[in-house]
Amino acid sequence: MGMSTQVLGVFLLLVTPACALAPFKDCSKMSSSEIHNWPILLASFTVNCLTKGMATSLGVFYIEWFREFPDSSAQVGGLSISVMVMLLCTSPLAGALAQCYGVRPVVAAGACLSSAGLLLASFARDISVLFTTIPFMAGIGFGMSHMGVLFIISELFHEHYATANGITLTGTSVGTIVMPILNSFLIEQYGWRGALVVLSAVEANLLVCAGLLRAPAGERAHSKSQSGEQCDRGNNGSLTHRETEGVFRYKQLLESADESEDDAIGQTNKFSVSSSQDHSKQERSTTMVTRFLFLSGLSLLWTNRVYVSFLLAAVTNTSIMGVTLAYIVARAESVGVPTLQATSLISAIGIANIASRMTHGWLVDTGQVHPAYVYGAAVALSAVAGPIIASVESYPWFMVCAVLVGLSAGAFIPMQITITRQIVGQERFPGGSGVSLVFAGIGDFSSALMAGHLHDVTNSYSGGFIMMGIVSGMSTALTFFLHLTWTRLIPDDRWPRISPAA
Repeated sequence: MGMSTQVLGVFLLLVTPACALAPFKDCSKMSSSEIHNWPILLASFTVNCLTKGMATSLGVFYIEWFREFPDSSAQVGGLSISVMVMLLCTSPLAGALAQCYGVRPVVAAGACLSSAGLLLASFARDISVLFTTIPFMAGIGFGMSHMGVLFIISELFHEHYATANGITLTGTSVGTIVMPILNSFLIEQYGWRGALVVLSAVEANLLVCAGLLRAPAGERAHSKSQSGEQCDRGNNGSLTHRETEGVFRYKQLLESADESEDDAIGQTNKFSVSSSQDHSKQERSTTMVTRFLFLSGLSLLWTNRVYVSFLLAAVTNTSIMGVTLAYIVARAESVGVPTLQATSLISAIGIANIASRMTHGWLVDTGQVHPAYVYGAAVALSAVAGPIIASVESYPWFMVCAVLVGLSAGAFIPMQITITRQIVGQERFPGGSGVSLVFAGIGDFSSALMAGHLHDVTNSYSGGFIMMGIVSGMSTALTFFLHLTWTRLIPDDRWPRISPAA
């Protein structure tokens, strides 16, 4: 390794622990019950590092996969980002499984699935095998483990949830810093197939983390009592449902009364047994569908216009990570940047991501800046970085742009969650955030495919980053337009407001 690589390694060893410990500054104020959950917090931090952190770093394999399977840059680029796409798209399902079966089994199952997927991918002789093992095994496994730890943190930490959640999510950024360098080193030493074998063993350590994800006895009893209450409410049904059921049966009696007396007598048993069973099944089916649409957040798509409009702004910014994570290393290497330096660009994104995540929140908490302004300004940073990445050829400029993208993602990703929560409310937040993650995953994958097609046509990665800049600029403009629309032109209380008391 060259001197620059050694300097970079020392820098990361010094900076990474400091970044990881930054959110711990308020931990002395935690209650004794929350302090007892520190092993779970540490395990959650590690899980995020090895799942979402790993997913963001698989773009390092792009060059190796493209050399092995040179048929289409779009296919290989889509493969690089597909893990993140599946992680996002399976979040609602993983959350539901965690509520039904518990966090530990879900995280453990995700660990087994992701480890097996990476191991089987090392034997791939055709790109179709990679598309089966990487996204549909490793990606889904990452999503199950990632969503499981987010769920248990929200259950165990209440008074200082923001601090605990910040520590957990910092694991993602630390993984984004460390995993690209580890992946590049493993590829250099063992080839991409050997690297996947080693990473499969690394992912198996998630089973150890899953063993620590066990709530204390008091928390388990409280969780079970809450689950029991929810089941009782679900079995008894709401007042509206009972009234609807009564009206429905009364209507059937009126209709049967219009029939002749002989027909009515002849069909009495059939109506009381067969028809009532059919109606009961139909009512249960309707109730289940309605309940699913509500809990999954899908009903928000036609009941909350503010949510749908913001979803458009959220989808248009997905090209930022979809293009950058898949192609920035390849773009840098295509103009002569050494491999290890090109790989360090993703690590730089992770470092800047942590810095942004630690500093932007207080601007909103003080009530001096509207969340939409922070969100729009953060996306604008990537709109500026895209055309620069497309045109520069020197490593320092690539590093500057990587920092801009990291600062951008570190602010707009958590701010998007904050705005979504304010729009849909706490009751609908799990479903609303799940639907937005699905759309984000679709946007990530689509943008990676489009950038890959542009490379196939032009034989250059510049087109994808120009597209990223244009689409990100559209997202910024749309965000500010929505703010103007829902606060001035068509006032709607669901759009976030700055609290007068702030």
